[in-house]
Amino acid sequence: MQLINNKRIAKNTLFLYFRMLLIMLVTLYTSRVVLKSLGVEDFGIYNVVGGFVSMLSFLNTSIANGFQRFFNFELGKERIGTVKRMFSVSLSIQIGLSLLILLLAETVGLWFLNASMNIPSDRIVAANWVYQCSVLMLIITLFRAPYDAIIIANEKMDFYAYIGICEVVFKFLIAYVLVKVPYDVLVSYAILMAFVTIGIFICYVFFVHARFAYLHFVPIIDKGLMRQMLGFSGWNVIGSLAHLMKGQGVNIVLNVFFGPVVNAARGIAFQIQSGVTVFVGNFQLAARPQMIKSYAAGDVSGLISLFYRISRFSFLLLWLIILPLLFKIDFILSLWLGEDVPPLSALFAILSLLIALTESFASPLTTIVHATGRMKKFQIICSSIILSIVPLSYIILKMKFQPESVMYVSLFVLIIVHGARLYLLKELIAYSVREYVICVLFPCMKVIVFTLFLAYFINYHSSNLIMSVIQILLTLLFTTIIVFFVGLNVQERGAVCQLVRKLL
Repeated sequence: MQLINNKRIAKNTLFLYFRMLLIMLVTLYTSRVVLKSLGVEDFGIYNVVGGFVSMLSFLNTSIANGFQRFFNFELGKERIGTVKRMFSVSLSIQIGLSLLILLLAETVGLWFLNASMNIPSDRIVAANWVYQCSVLMLIITLFRAPYDAIIIANEKMDFYAYIGICEVVFKFLIAYVLVKVPYDVLVSYAILMAFVTIGIFICYVFFVHARFAYLHFVPIIDKGLMRQMLGFSGWNVIGSLAHLMKGQGVNIVLNVFFGPVVNAARGIAFQIQSGVTVFVGNFQLAARPQMIKSYAAGDVSGLISLFYRISRFSFLLLWLIILPLLFKIDFILSLWLGEDVPPLSALFAILSLLIALTESFASPLTTIVHATGRMKKFQIICSSIILSIVPLSYIILKMKFQPESVMYVSLFVLIIVHGARLYLLKELIAYSVREYVICVLFPCMKVIVFTLFLAYFINYHSSNLIMSVIQILLTLLFTTIIVFFVGLNVQERGAVCQLVRKLL
């Protein structure tokens, strides 16, 4: 059974990596064109005003994960009737949540945009267009969550890969149109992005109803089921909102103190972070259904073993990509954006990559919490700590610290959050923190020490494009070798060798 699960995880991961590679290649080009077309100031405005849309992955993924947990349990027990009711209830929940968000967005949010944000007066109308398009994208994304959940619960990663490719192709076309558009470029960009979001949602709806004909929306009110799903997904959403408010809250604080140019630098940094975390996110997404099914089957020892392995692999996969970037970030930015690199982008990028490394441990752990369904205490404590980043950032900027100081605050607080997660998990499932340190953290720390020294000597000096490319490739090669011999155990090295032989 474990072998079948591993093969399924590998197959699903391959689909998602195929999607990721194409998305990254196109995104590198489109980001450069969009920045050049908008200019640094308008790019910063889009990042801060419409920035919560780019953070929607937290909210949408969190809600979808909550629904997926219920779908996985019922599909495993072959209770299709319950799945049908759950699907309708999940859409009903999203309707209520969307109405609440729309009310807040068109009152408090609209007032804050026009009364408190640091936006040039000649761009305030364009900023309002961006805001309204962003609200529409938020609502559409919320409605997509039940469809995401049913697709992932059924492990239809091939569709997930293809639709991601379609989305990035549409964004590529937008970048091309922006160069030629005769109207306000910022407004045009926001409207076109909203159309893409609507189009992708329609594709999700058609696929789900075509592939799973038994699923259709019936406006029913099943109070018991709704209470059960809201109780779980509600706490899941709280954790997601904490991340959303942290990200957009820091963005707004930076805007208030420094204006849209610094928002542009942070936007570039988080595009890089999003790009590299796709590597580990795809792996974790493919493993998630198997972790939940292991818990549902009562295989706790298998779940813990998978938890340790996924946590360690997640960090090491991310470290393979991030280490060369840490040493060559200026080169990467200049190659990517040319002369249009916003000030502070390199420093923001380095710190955001370190934050990504810290957060790579979070998903496998929270998957176990989702599987248990006991989320209340976990989410209240962790979300409260995460939200402290916003007031702490405001305080240090009020004390005249530099813009990048907010990133140091985020990094420090997120390390504390992970410690809290490990402690709280002990109350939900029998595992050893000491064993976690030995099986996960210690191998990762050994890899960091060895590879940092080696990467420093490899990248000590470079003077041209060819030399920089060679140094990046050498860093990647030697890091891979060290990860293989230091980060993996004997059985894992054997499995990797067997997989390579099959591919060759």
